[in-house]
Amino acid sequence: MTRDPHTPAAAGPKSPPRRLPARRRRPRLRSERGVALLMVLVTVAVLTAVVYDFVHQTRVEVRMAENNRDRLQAYYLARSAVNFGRLILHFQGQVDRFTGGMVKLYQLIPVESDLARALTSGEVGEALGLSGLNLGTGSGFGEFAGRFSATIEDEYAKININALDSIPSIAAPVAAHLLTLIGNARYRTLFELPDADGQYSSPAEVVNAIRDWIDANNSQDALNPDALLRDPFSQALVFVPGASGEDSRYDMLKDPYRNKNDPMISVDELYFIRGIGDDFMNEFGDKFTVYSDPSLLVSLNSVNDPVMLLSLLCLQPENQPLCTEQGLPKLLEVIALFFEFRNLMQFSTFMVPDAKTIQEFFASQGPSFNAYFMKNLAPFSDTFTIQATGAVNDTSLSIRAVVKNTAAGQEILYWREM
Repeated sequence: MTRDPHTPAAAGPKSPPRRLPARRRRPRLRSERGVALLMVLVTVAVLTAVVYDFVHQTRVEVRMAENNRDRLQAYYLARSAVNFGRLILHFQGQVDRFTGGMVKLYQLIPVESDLARALTSGEVGEALGLSGLNLGTGSGFGEFAGRFSATIEDEYAKININALDSIPSIAAPVAAHLLTLIGNARYRTLFELPDADGQYSSPAEVVNAIRDWIDANNSQDALNPDALLRDPFSQALVFVPGASGEDSRYDMLKDPYRNKNDPMISVDELYFIRGIGDDFMNEFGDKFTVYSDPSLLVSLNSVNDPVMLLSLLCLQPENQPLCTEQGLPKLLEVIALFFEFRNLMQFSTFMVPDAKTIQEFFASQGPSFNAYFMKNLAPFSDTFTIQATGAVNDTSLSIRAVVKNTAAGQEILYWREM
């Protein structure tokens, strides 16, 4: 019997359901444990480093900006000190016309920021009973952060080394003064050791070398120091041209050079001179100048260095018996008395002693000054060095300027920012 295809087949016995095999779990490796925690820690560490670097860089930039700000303010404070000093020197020039240099304003008026604040705030006027004395009329004038100060030095208190090539009546005492100063026994060690080039130089050879550097000829000059010191005011020819060339001092150097044969424009040129190095300049550099009038000697009223005044006294032939080991204590005592006498006179009369008074003072104490020497002293000063400093917080900047008073105004001969 044929089965109808549309008729379902008779159901047979049910087969049991097929059991699927259990899924096998993949075992975790030990190295994979805590990966998420490690990634979090690494991410936090990287972010911390980035943030720290950003903060550090920001702090550095802020600090640099503050330093630049302070340096700029310090620079203008130093310039303010220079201008303050120039103002005093301007009035100094006006006073010199009437007093002949007997009143030293720059020694009486300090260049200090505290004084500027007092002037602009009216404190000085109130102290003097002058209510109208108030320079702070402008808005904010005198209100500044930081501080400034300056010292004013007279260039005529120093030895003009360019005067070695002056007329014999000036070159002789200047050369003798140099020899007396650097030839002092206390500086003997400066000439007992070789210089950086292995050369030895005596005080007389150093003076000769300076002269050869600035004179016009090419021959090596000869100087008789003993004859010069016996009579430094003889007005005789001091430097006698020799037969050898002056450049022979420097021909054998590793980097040879020639003499300038022209006046120096800066004291730093002395470093080119044979026998002169850092030790020499540390001792004598502040005692030399190239800015004063080379036809005049120093100003006794401006000399504040006991060593400089001692060398001036020992320059006088009549004082040389006193310039011994036994006589030096007495001379130093006289020098101290002179400084006290000059300061007392300036304090009580606002004037310094004239040449005659100075000569009489020393004559009363024992040593004396030669009449010819006194005649060639600078009558008054017109060239000064202003050493100014401006400071804001921990930042400071200095300016060194050499200013000359002229009939047409002031002339700046030298300017250096440090």
